[in-house]
Amino acid sequence: MAGLARFLCLNGDAAKPPPLPPADDGAALSPTRPADDIPSRRAELYGPGVDWSALLDPLDAGLRGELLKYGDLAQATYDGFDWRHWSPHCGTCLHGLRRLLPALGLGGHGYAATAFVYATCEGRVPRWLRRQLHADAWDGHANWIGYVAAAGAAEAGRAGYRDIVVAWRGTIAPDEWALDMRTRMVTFELDAGKDKGARVAEGFHTIYTSSNAGSKYGERSARDQVAGELARLVGHFRGRGEEVRVTVTGHSLGGALARLAARDAAAAHPDVPVAAVTFSAPRVGNRAFCDGLASRGVRVLRVVVRHDVVPLVPSVPRAVVDAPVSKALAKLWARMGRPPPWTYVHAGDELELDVRKSPFLKHAKYDVVGLHNLETCLHLVDGREGAAGAFRAGARRDPALVNKTSGMLRDEARVPAWWYLPANKGLVRDALGRWVVAEREHDDLPVPDDRLPLRVHLTDGKTIFAN
Repeated sequence: MAGLARFLCLNGDAAKPPPLPPADDGAALSPTRPADDIPSRRAELYGPGVDWSALLDPLDAGLRGELLKYGDLAQATYDGFDWRHWSPHCGTCLHGLRRLLPALGLGGHGYAATAFVYATCEGRVPRWLRRQLHADAWDGHANWIGYVAAAGAAEAGRAGYRDIVVAWRGTIAPDEWALDMRTRMVTFELDAGKDKGARVAEGFHTIYTSSNAGSKYGERSARDQVAGELARLVGHFRGRGEEVRVTVTGHSLGGALARLAARDAAAAHPDVPVAAVTFSAPRVGNRAFCDGLASRGVRVLRVVVRHDVVPLVPSVPRAVVDAPVSKALAKLWARMGRPPPWTYVHAGDELELDVRKSPFLKHAKYDVVGLHNLETCLHLVDGREGAAGAFRAGARRDPALVNKTSGMLRDEARVPAWWYLPANKGLVRDALGRWVVAEREHDDLPVPDDRLPLRVHLTDGKTIFAN
């Protein structure tokens, strides 16, 4: 992937850019905590009927903090994933459930992971691609694709409600790459009245709904795992008289799965507010699917980067494009003022970002990987003032994060591309001096169906969920 990024990255700037501004004035850098004024502004940010589009230009400071928070929680699905094909635990989370967020430096966000989510699927990866992706290492088990987390007592007190987050990972496993390409539409209806004609991409639907009785992590589909954990958490906290909200987030493929899960959550808990905050996500379904989200009150905010190709796909299923009558029917639907039912459309509000606003980034229109990188997106969110404004002078997110898995930072930053790797790629010397894959600590070993007890959970001596 790094070689692909370097091959595709064509810098569009002919002139030498100005020097980089100082990265910091002594204040702490990221992870960026959300703003502390949420309780007084709950109605403005999350109240029923609130128009988020009115808060996007200029970008509201409180909403910016919330976007960065959910972006960090989504990034954890990448940073915590064991992608090493030589690891005996390839495809699982590097950290145990109780240690995930603190180990990734996100303990200060005030959330605790309560359950892991695994996805099992068969994408029929071509033989030549299987060799390139070391696909044999991924066979025979489900892969960790996200987690459910709940706001702790302090964060719930700050926000004024108990936030339950479902965070989904983007595409990494070989089968996921293959399924991303399956754009034939399949039915996704829960209620004939609210979902009539709702259809979504076959590949996303397969990842979301597939199960494998022969896999200890994939006996239940990702859909069922999330539904079960949400039922447990919503029942627990509402039983204590608390106000509960559900926020589903994810990047790329994770953003697509987030919208599927958001609709399910809203249908299962109709009196619980549900929001989907996605980053660089593709289209998921047709207009009827999007109308189903809106009719259930699901708030959708899509954060995208200009020139990133992923939010532009899929458009029309291949089978429809090849149909002789498709153009004539499309014209007919256009006259009716609605997209055809076989056309993919986006839902909700959109916040579009532009790399040209940042003095830290290469202004490269064709760096496919860099433009789609989640850290690039979060860097631009932190610097966003308005569509016509310059990069925000008070941005505090560390620019070096952009180059964790890309090469988008300008050379003047002196930050190497693709620097986020475990020391020695996870190898350590054993007692005989040989280099071997490091064994995980006991608390970081994968455990099927591991869920966090909600009565007591201690982190650094502090109670996360108060009794």
